[in-house]
Amino acid sequence: MDLKGRDFLKLLDFTPDEIVYLIDLAAELKDKKKRGIPMDTLQGKNVALIFEKTSTRTRCAFEVAAHDLGMGTTYLDPSASQIGKKESIADTARVLSRMFEGIEYRGFEQEIVEELAEYSKVPVWNGLTNEFHPTQMLADLLTIREHFGHLKGIKLTYMGDARYNMGNSLMVACAKMGMHFTACTSEKYFPEQALVEQCREIAARTGGSITLTESVEEGTKGVDVIYTDVWVSMGEPEEIWEERIRDLSPYQVNRDVMKNAGNKAIFMHCLPAFHNLKTQIGAEVGERFALTELEVTDEVFESSQSLVFEEAENRMHTIKAVMLATVSTDGKARKKRKVQAKVDPELLEGKSLREVHYLPDNEVQWILSSEECDVDQTGEFVVMPIEDAKEKFPEIKDMLSADSDQRILYRKGRHSSKWYDFKGKA
Repeated sequence: MDLKGRDFLKLLDFTPDEIVYLIDLAAELKDKKKRGIPMDTLQGKNVALIFEKTSTRTRCAFEVAAHDLGMGTTYLDPSASQIGKKESIADTARVLSRMFEGIEYRGFEQEIVEELAEYSKVPVWNGLTNEFHPTQMLADLLTIREHFGHLKGIKLTYMGDARYNMGNSLMVACAKMGMHFTACTSEKYFPEQALVEQCREIAARTGGSITLTESVEEGTKGVDVIYTDVWVSMGEPEEIWEERIRDLSPYQVNRDVMKNAGNKAIFMHCLPAFHNLKTQIGAEVGERFALTELEVTDEVFESSQSLVFEEAENRMHTIKAVMLATVSTDGKARKKRKVQAKVDPELLEGKSLREVHYLPDNEVQWILSSEECDVDQTGEFVVMPIEDAKEKFPEIKDMLSADSDQRILYRKGRHSSKWYDFKGKA
């Protein structure tokens, strides 16, 4: 499977087969690392690691994975980068993509990493945003498959605040893989309804399901995986601690929750976890609220059902798979682009647009129309019969059937990385 040049921004952008491919590749790379087989096939290449939010696992995973592949890394924290301050996201992307073969971003809004990807000529990888955490998802899926031997049909319950990156991403991952996802929390912490509906549509095709419940007993009964995260996300103000603790304490993962799930259930957490007072923040919270544990008890965290450290290790193996799969071995990755078509509505009136083909930089990009349309032109876009297009652009011959009666809308020149926004008829 060829993923060269692809961005890795969220699992919604990938098919189930593509996700399985990355998990399989990660498992292969993990096995080779354990056996001491080098995989430094990307020697001479370099990646930029932008961290607007600091991290232990994500940084170490990217750096070790890159070094194992033979690549150099440049770490840019908030004090070492002008991104968004003196230099725009677009300019940063265009500068870095001329120096590096890949760019990782860990920070705030998803639109930032999306804009980086829009203007970058090399793959961009999402190390975490407020909305999604896709590299964590690959590690989680690999960990679950290693333990149970399969993914399809697995029941996973996420407890806590399900409105942000972990709740969103686990729901997407489960929907894509035909798993059964449950958000077990107070209704005010349910994921956004639009994403819930989108995931339910995906799950209907893969055999999975999406459930939202406030009942701990119902939400955790007989499930395979109990998952939680810290109750206050990075960057949120201290003032909300009291509210979160009050609202989410009923959804703490403890002995009773794991007993209700069953002896075969496993516990997972993306870390760090507040399971004791042995951290500065943990001690401060403990003193302020008279608590010794928050989202998970120390008993569960340290139990034989806990796979949190296997899960943490798998961050490195899965990130290595993403980088190896997306970085070209023969120079700069030729990134496949998405373009934004601004076409005179009259040109395509009554014609259904069926399919889009994506090609690398500076090459032709086509929309195939399922109905005939005359040769015409508007701005950068041209509509012509397929035979004329085949003659003008020989590379299209291998993409389209010889007997096709479709027509081509093509664009040549500078790209923009937005999707075509055609639904139904233009």
